[in-house]
Amino acid sequence: MSGVNIIVMIALAVLGLVLGPLECKLLNVIPAGWLCDYDEKPTEELLSGKRFKLFPHGAVMGVSAAAALSLTVLTTGVTVQLPFVILLTVILLAVSASDAKYTIIPDQFTVAAAIISIIFAVVDLFGEQIFISKWYQPLLGGIIGGGVLILLDILSTLLLKKAGFGFGDVKLLAALGLFFGVKHTVILMVLSFLIATLHFLIIIFSGKARKGIYMPMGPYICIAALLTIILQPKFAGLFEMYRILLSMDVLP
Repeated sequence: MSGVNIIVMIALAVLGLVLGPLECKLLNVIPAGWLCDYDEKPTEELLSGKRFKLFPHGAVMGVSAAAALSLTVLTTGVTVQLPFVILLTVILLAVSASDAKYTIIPDQFTVAAAIISIIFAVVDLFGEQIFISKWYQPLLGGIIGGGVLILLDILSTLLLKKAGFGFGDVKLLAALGLFFGVKHTVILMVLSFLIATLHFLIIIFSGKARKGIYMPMGPYICIAALLTIILQPKFAGLFEMYRILLSMDVLP
């Protein structure tokens, strides 16, 4: 790792710590209606503007941002793609906080994520090609990301008689699919379900599970998205190994 990359990682870690309180401020000043379903009226807490506190919310988001931003340099390096990864990280932190506390993913955040993803896809296609190497990959990634959740929601409705995912999750994953393309969107979804399952098992074995518990999917999707970015070099190695194995003639 070059000295420049190390300096950038340290700078981004500091930036992440600063972003925590700023994220709290952002979530406290956005219109209350953003944090409600379309047919709901804002509660007194939402209208008060005191939704998130510097501690613990700001501290958790700050530490998370510091870790995520500094580690993304290992994937992108100091390239033109890095600013878009930083912007997406900021959006994902806001989505995680809002969905975790109010079980809502504001459409405005999803639209911002989609715009960032589209610009990143164009830049990446003509640049380092970290995630996007073909022009059609963002489109397919978006279709796969949103389409799979829609299918799972339909199955949940038919078999379990209740919705499996909110439409906010569908839109978020479709937006992220534009960023990651096909292969990494699949990885993102697998990681999301694994993280959600692990958390659910921890809740069960800790004795904190209760009837009718609702676990918003947004935070798991956001964590998985950041992990997909950070671990991209590892996944690239696995993809290459898989490609080599397919090309080998293993028959005598």
